[in-house]
Amino acid sequence: MSKNYNAEILKVLALVFFLFSVLSSTNYIQENPTCAYCKKEIKGQYIIANGKYYHPGHFLCAKCNKPITGEFVSKDGKFYHKECFAVENHMICDYCQKEISGEYVIVINKKYHTYCYENYVLEKCSVCGLPLQGNYIIDIYGNKYHPAHETEFNKCDCCNRLICEKLTGGGRVYSDGRNVCNKCYATAVSDQKQFEKLLDYVEDKIISLGIPVGKERIKIIGVDRSTLRSVCKQYTDKTRGYCVSSLQEELLNGKVVKKIFNHTIYVLYGMSAAYTKSTIAHELMHAWIYENTKNRFPDHICEGACNYVSYLFMNSLQDMDFYDVLLSLEKDRDPVYGDGFRYIKSKFLNKNVKEFLQYLINY
Repeated sequence: MSKNYNAEILKVLALVFFLFSVLSSTNYIQENPTCAYCKKEIKGQYIIANGKYYHPGHFLCAKCNKPITGEFVSKDGKFYHKECFAVENHMICDYCQKEISGEYVIVINKKYHTYCYENYVLEKCSVCGLPLQGNYIIDIYGNKYHPAHETEFNKCDCCNRLICEKLTGGGRVYSDGRNVCNKCYATAVSDQKQFEKLLDYVEDKIISLGIPVGKERIKIIGVDRSTLRSVCKQYTDKTRGYCVSSLQEELLNGKVVKKIFNHTIYVLYGMSAAYTKSTIAHELMHAWIYENTKNRFPDHICEGACNYVSYLFMNSLQDMDFYDVLLSLEKDRDPVYGDGFRYIKSKFLNKNVKEFLQYLINY
């Protein structure tokens, strides 16, 4: 017998010995296995789980104590039906009350199927209706929407809402380039006679608040954006009105015997009636300031005072039509108009109007 033949025999014997050792160590070869549950010999079919043998009827769920015949979950040496494991470990969706298997979401100690959370629990976009995940925008009215909609839709030049079907029922564009939503357009003021009528109305209300404005010295003109830009010295895209004031003095022997004031209020046409009225109230206060003070205020005091009078006017009417305007006034983050308004309001809200006016006269 050759050496090569002997070598081949030794390799075969070595392989057989190796396989026998592996099978023995992993229980692949075992005669008469014992059931881990009843401790009796198993004859016939059996189940192996975690290296232990069970009669098919003795492989029991630790929760319901019934035989497990399909998929199971193992934890801490115990076995469970998938459904029972979910119940035992509180893996039940807090929305649909059904078993959670696979991926799930935990929010404020509550568990949800990903589908349930995204479609029924997660807040929806006010514009497209899809779930809001990650960062999103909340406008002053509480509408929540995806940031992408900011570039997809224009904003109303009156109420600053996104102009879309769900929020405003759409909108339109004026010839001067302004975008106005249909909510605001429904009461838009564009006719000169309407402006004059509203001026009389607001003047009477302002006077009734204890702020004397000279009705006979004030006129109003509805204008487009380009005209307003031409008359307003500090025009911005937020500018809705402007008051141009002038003074003529009658002299006698070199002394002033009479002062004649004239004011022209320019207001953008096409704004809602509520925004038009509030703008008129603001500009009427500019007229009062011109006539009665040294007019040397910082911008935030001057504009804050005018916004405060607009606030007093709207608040005195208790009219829900002014809700949007009041909200935009309260939420305005502009350091001049918004912060100025809140500063004046904090000083004089519960005080007599005379104290407010005297403060401006003495400033």
